[in-house]
Amino acid sequence: MKALLPCLVSGIVLAGLAALASAMLGPELAPSPGAILAAFLELARSGELFRELAVTLARGALGILLANAAGFSLGLAAGLLPGALRLVSPLVAALQACPPILWISLVLVWAGTGSVVPVATVFAATFPFVFSTTAQGVLGLDRRIFALNRLYAVPKGRILRLFVLPGVFPYWLAGLSTVLAAGWKAAAVAEFLGSHQGIGARIFWNYHKLNMEALNAWALALILLGVVLEAGIIVPLRRRAAREGSGHAPA
Repeated sequence: MKALLPCLVSGIVLAGLAALASAMLGPELAPSPGAILAAFLELARSGELFRELAVTLARGALGILLANAAGFSLGLAAGLLPGALRLVSPLVAALQACPPILWISLVLVWAGTGSVVPVATVFAATFPFVFSTTAQGVLGLDRRIFALNRLYAVPKGRILRLFVLPGVFPYWLAGLSTVLAAGWKAAAVAEFLGSHQGIGARIFWNYHKLNMEALNAWALALILLGVVLEAGIIVPLRRRAAREGSGHAPA
C-alpha cells in the first residue's frame, strides 16, 4: 500500500490540474478528467491503445538494445585503453550534446518516415551514455589487479570474465536505468515527427485534428508507460545497482 501511495497522490494531482485547466479554458480546449479517462478506456477497449503501445515499446527496446550492445563493447575497449578513451572523449561529449531533433531530422532525410527514425533516434540518444558509464566503470577498477594478473600470466579471457565484467556491471546497470527512462521518451518524440505508428504518431494526428480528448488520452498513455517502466524496471534496477555495486560504483 505504501508503494502505491505516491502513484495515488500523483494521480490526484494530475486529475486536479486537468479539472482546473478544463474550468479555466473550457472543455473544448481542456477536457475534463472524466472525458479523458473515458477516451482512454475506449482506446483500450478497441485495442488501438495496446497496438500502438506495442509499436513504441518495440522500437524503444530495439534502439536501447543496439545502444547497449555497441556502447558496452566499445566502452569496455576504450576503458581498457585510456589513451584511446582520451582521444574519443570529445566526440562522445559532442554526441551527448546533440538533441534528439537533430537525429530525427537527419534520419528523416536519409531513410524517410517509418520505424528507422525512432530506432535510430533512441540509439543516438542513449549510446553515448552507455559508452561513458561503461568506460568509467573500467577506469574505476583497481589497476594493481591488472599488474598482478600480468605477473602470474593469467589468461586475458579469464581476467575479463572474473574481474573486469563483474567490476563494470554496477556502473552499466546504474546507467541502464537512466537509458531506459530516456529511451521511450526519445522514441515517442521521433514518432511524433517521423512515423505514422506508435504513441507519438497518435499524439501528432490528434493534435492536427484538434481531438483534445484523444490527444489527452494518448498523453495519459505515455505518462502511464513511464510510470510502469519506472516502477517495474528502473526502480528495481537502481536498487540492485545500489546493493551489488556499492563497492564499485560511486554513491
